[in-house]
Amino acid sequence: MENRSKWSVKDVVTTVLLSLMLIVVQFVINMFGMVNNFVSMVLSVGITCLICAPIYFLLVRRVRKRFVSLVYMTLLGLVFLVMGNWYLLPYFMVVGVICEIILWKNGSYDNAKRITVAWTVYSALYIGVNVIPLWVFWDTFENFAASSGMNPEYVQSYISYYSNTGWLIFIFIFTTACGLIGSLIASKMMSRHFEKAGML
Repeated sequence: MENRSKWSVKDVVTTVLLSLMLIVVQFVINMFGMVNNFVSMVLSVGITCLICAPIYFLLVRRVRKRFVSLVYMTLLGLVFLVMGNWYLLPYFMVVGVICEIILWKNGSYDNAKRITVAWTVYSALYIGVNVIPLWVFWDTFENFAASSGMNPEYVQSYISYYSNTGWLIFIFIFTTACGLIGSLIASKMMSRHFEKAGML
């Protein structure tokens, strides 16, 4: 049964640990993706959403509290803030609120379809990480790229992919599809493995 009581210390610890796991996995995949511009710009975010889906499902279904998605996405935004991309904090908080609205209805934390919708929407909106700097905060991103020693060739590749409508559509569809597929896999994993192991 869904637990609507106040957050316990265990809930907080579980949320923080699984959120950090999600963030670490995301950044490790992105780091390995940096070896090739096409993989980094086009594929890495989708691969991240595919692989991280089971962790997100476990987070939501184990804690079973409202605002767990918002906490995770706020922590992710704070990491970007520390890295110098301050505008991604409010962006991810808004995405977190959208996911909370999707999961607000009673019974959502046991409803694989609703969790799937939440993660798929998150995956679709993750494109904002790369689009927002180019369209809205270019000066901030340019300063960040220079201060972090980012390769000029990488920056140029970033501009070419994310200013091209065709590539934007492909990246959006690919990332959203990966999030959906990851959610379907995660849903089966919850019932076949995590529930039997007593983790839910």
